[in-house]
Amino acid sequence: MSSIVAAAQTAATRGVALRKSTLSGKGVSLRAPRQTRSAHRFQVNAASYQVTLKLEGGEEATIECPEDEFILDVAEEKGIEIPYSCRSGACSTCAGKVETGTVDQSEQNFLDDEQMNDGFVLTCVAYATSDCTIVTHQEEELLG
Repeated sequence: MSSIVAAAQTAATRGVALRKSTLSGKGVSLRAPRQTRSAHRFQVNAASYQVTLKLEGGEEATIECPEDEFILDVAEEKGIEIPYSCRSGACSTCAGKVETGTVDQSEQNFLDDEQMNDGFVLTCVAYATSDCTIVTHQEEELLG
């Protein structure tokens, strides 16, 4: 078995996408999928949660959010506009505040423990872990 085939099989079991190297034109480089924790084709029964987003102007929208997709990505797919900038958890543009429920935002690196304990969440890198309600557009409150 070639080393490329072995690498592809190993990567597939770990949910990692493979692509041809752009530098040398041969070989394989690994990159993690952007919007999901694991490759969908390997996950048959992913849990989904109801996420209610309290938007500006008093509007609310409820989306069904699979446990392996970022809240911002699902909202965007449904046509709901939430501010964002970096999409990597390194800024505060997409900040929201969790009113009820729980999220996993372990991929973020902007909020400190106190801010997270106060309920702030970065929706660009947050996965719902239960049904939850999030007030969006909270950057000013976070920084104020």
